[in-house]
Amino acid sequence: MNKIMILTDSTSDLNADLRKKYNIDYCKMGFSSGDKEFEASLDWEDISAKDFYDSMRNGTGYLTIQVPVKHFLEKFSEYLKEGYDVLYIGCSSALSGSVASAKLLAKELKRDYKDNKLVCVDSLLSGMGQGMMVIKAAELRDEGKNIDEIAAYIEEMKMSCNQVGTVSTLDYLKKSGRVTASSAFFGNLFAVKPILISDDKGQNLAVKKVKGRKSSLEELAAQVVTYIREPEDQTVYVSHADAEEDADTVIELIKSKIPGIKTEKAIIGPIVGISVGPGTIITYYRGVDKKEHMNQ
Repeated sequence: MNKIMILTDSTSDLNADLRKKYNIDYCKMGFSSGDKEFEASLDWEDISAKDFYDSMRNGTGYLTIQVPVKHFLEKFSEYLKEGYDVLYIGCSSALSGSVASAKLLAKELKRDYKDNKLVCVDSLLSGMGQGMMVIKAAELRDEGKNIDEIAAYIEEMKMSCNQVGTVSTLDYLKKSGRVTASSAFFGNLFAVKPILISDDKGQNLAVKKVKGRKSSLEELAAQVVTYIREPEDQTVYVSHADAEEDADTVIELIKSKIPGIKTEKAIIGPIVGISVGPGTIITYYRGVDKKEHMNQ
């Protein structure tokens, strides 16, 4: 059986320690402001997370760039040439065209690497929800599973990987086309905070609206407590866009209802951050099937 390399991309939010621990690599997306381009590094090499989110607060606008096909080709070829099978777990196809590009390239590369497999999985998520799947794939590889077994497991797992988040302001969702200008105006005026989940197609949608920041953080924790399954066997990730104190608040609320649960904090990377804005908090956990969650 060939060795297996697990690849992801810039929306997975896996820091250097996690990537080293689980032997994971990634393909870089990018972002730009005016004529200046940045690599969407998981290690924030071009700009720090603090400076990035402060720049957004100060009015800097950014555009996102999906993984260039050239970079996919370089990264895939690097491992295929070394005899690896490659499993790429990408950002939701509803949010990025990267996984579609990777799948097209994979078909072409099959002609040149007949003894190796290159499998691309649409995670239907971004952030640490996507990262959770990547970590699990690495664990399965280290247990001796082959690439087809791992891919099949992740395809099933992704339907129970839940996301629930809230934003500080609706302005960035307006800029990214997620809400209308009028909805953003009146929502901000009346301090309305949407509670956002990811559906079974990988789209983000509001399942509830609450008033005020405190209520929105309480609702995030309540959603996790309600819809999580087998909490003793998982880690709940709480990601933030330069809002660490609020992330700590959500963690404390979850722990008050589920004593002993494992939690970790993460920074929301620039690709997702551009769409949701500074102050955003998103939790990720394994719970009910997404369709069930949507119908509650």
